Amino acid sequence: MPVAMIGSHGAFLLLSALGAVIALVVLIAHFKVNPFVVLFSLSLVLALVTGMPAETIVKSFEAGVGNTLGHIAIVVGLGTMLGKMMAESGGADRIAHTLIRLFGEKNVPWAMVVVGFIVGLPVFFEVGFVLLVPIAFNIA
Repeated sequence: MPVAMIGSHGAFLLLSALGAVIALVVLIAHFKVNPFVVLFSLSLVLALVTGMPAETIVKSFEAGVGNTLGHIAIVVGLGTMLGKMMAESGGADRIAHTLIRLFGEKNVPWAMVVVGFIVGLPVFFEVGFVLLVPIAFNIA
């Protein structure tokens, strides 16, 4: 949409969001500021700049962060437990040796690509990553 169709307030909101994204990238990549601190600070600044009421800012931030962390924490926590059980029980060793036997030592990276693809289709990235880390360590 052209800026004229958006309106002056809409253009201001878009430019504010763009400025926040640019500041986010610069602060994290160039100045090496902790990403959580940058996200927290910039979301607060962006809300204030756009004129959001203070009580709405707190409720909005609480709902957004709470929902995101609530889902991710459970997934990562349970995935970590499953990965640790797989490593301790010898399942990761068994999978690693089977992959090396099937693909050969020269094609181990391709074996990991295939396993990553198979594991990555039905699960979220976090779960797949946590499940594959013990296998990757055993193969290495």
